Amino acid sequence: MRIKPALAVASATGALLLAGALPASAAGTGTATTTHPYTCSNSGSGSLHIVNCIGTVTGIGNVVKNVDIDVKDVNVLSNNDLDILETSLEDVADVKAGTSVLVQKVDLAVATVDTYVNKLSIPIDISKVLVDIL
Repeated sequence: MRIKPALAVASATGALLLAGALPASAAGTGTATTTHPYTCSNSGSGSLHIVNCIGTVTGIGNVVKNVDIDVKDVNVLSNNDLDILETSLEDVADVKAGTSVLVQKVDLAVATVDTYVNKLSIPIDISKVLVDIL
């Protein structure tokens, strides 16, 4: 019986994790460390549904700004979907720290759309994503 490569890698990673050879973070199941945590939640229903994410960015000169992101979409995200979106936003904020806040605002909007389309398989237009730097 032939095992698909992705399944074999997952099985090998799981075996190493159980054996204690890998830390939980190496298996992708641990809590990642971020200096810019984001929290996302569902609000409202139907055409009034919004996914709201709150976090921070660090601009030029280490100035920390609060960020509020609203995604106007009828799709209610599961807890797992919310976690995926949070991680995507944290990754952008961590990688772009120290750059222009305006650039980070655009990057957060693009990362939100990319996450919806490519990771959650939910088609969405960037015009549905509002990023406010507070």
